[in-house]
Amino acid sequence: MADHQAAIVARFGASRRMEPEEELRLARLAANPAPARDAATVVLLRDAPVGSGIEAYLLRRTRAMSFAGGMHVFPGGRVDPSDAAEDLPWVGPSVEEAMPGLDDDPARARALVCAAVRETFEECGVLLAVPTGTSVPASRAAPAGGATPTGRNVPAGRVDAAGGAAGTGDPGTGDPGWAAERRAVESHRSGLAELLTRRGLALRADLLAPWTRWIAPELEPRRYDTRFFVAALPAGQLPGELATELSTEADGMLWIRPAEAMERFVAGEIGMLPPTAFTLAELSAYDDVAGALAAARTRDLKPIMARIVARDGTWQLSFPHLLPPDGAPGTPLDSAPGTPPDGVPGTEPGTPSGTAPAPAAGTRGGVPR
Repeated sequence: MADHQAAIVARFGASRRMEPEEELRLARLAANPAPARDAATVVLLRDAPVGSGIEAYLLRRTRAMSFAGGMHVFPGGRVDPSDAAEDLPWVGPSVEEAMPGLDDDPARARALVCAAVRETFEECGVLLAVPTGTSVPASRAAPAGGATPTGRNVPAGRVDAAGGAAGTGDPGTGDPGWAAERRAVESHRSGLAELLTRRGLALRADLLAPWTRWIAPELEPRRYDTRFFVAALPAGQLPGELATELSTEADGMLWIRPAEAMERFVAGEIGMLPPTAFTLAELSAYDDVAGALAAARTRDLKPIMARIVARDGTWQLSFPHLLPPDGAPGTPLDSAPGTPPDGVPGTEPGTPSGTAPAPAAGTRGGVPR
């Protein structure tokens, strides 16, 4: 874990020279920071099909995307007004019961959960919902996913009373209407509440568990306050694997052990933004999904906000959550070697990795989208 953190800091923490126009732009942002918009992203987990350990689901954003093109991210995006719909079907515990500490405002907490479920369905066809008749004790603190993960993909198109509704999967093995449902939600021709009502399904907060919260640096031109959730891949669902089964922002997917993802990141084989990398580094400590979900219930959800430190014609990305309370030198950041790639991020959705390109840009990503 410590080695992974050091690798992340080494990749993103070195200083980068600024052009004069960049310096002026940062000065303007420092004087009037953009407000951080709410966003949510979901780390889908499954027990590895072979051997021990867990695997996380990553999407690869299309290279044509102006933000985080080609990066590997978690499904997610910003909160839409429709996520606050009061008529959205809901069963089981309230957000306050299932996720204490997610947000002080119950309405916002509920909208964040709705956004997490909606974005996951839009981006990979997995729907974290259950039949409306499902009985769940209000006091239940069930693991995300509602059922023990199978450790393998099974044909889609079935509804599992414990694991949730079927996803899009292969139209040849299930209901081809799910693909149309996903496209309708993605294009905003249908809302999540309408979809659930049509399909006789309901949202259940304990299908997810909050893991961490990242806020984009104050010097970002477009900022997001992103909550990262973890959830077990529901039994009977198969996330999109073909480009036609993914959102318009992704062109590939990958099930991968968190430790292997970090190794490939350090080797330069795959690109990730800081929040994605830190989250995978943390999840690499768990041997099974049950353990990761249990740990999620005790996580500190205090916001993490990287800082863009600009001085003497350079800027540097700093991670205050890794510094000692007094911010004294001698931290991993001070000794981090290497030079980060252009456009180092902060925290933006749409890439639910949660980080927006440093001073230079500000385009809606995928998770944080």
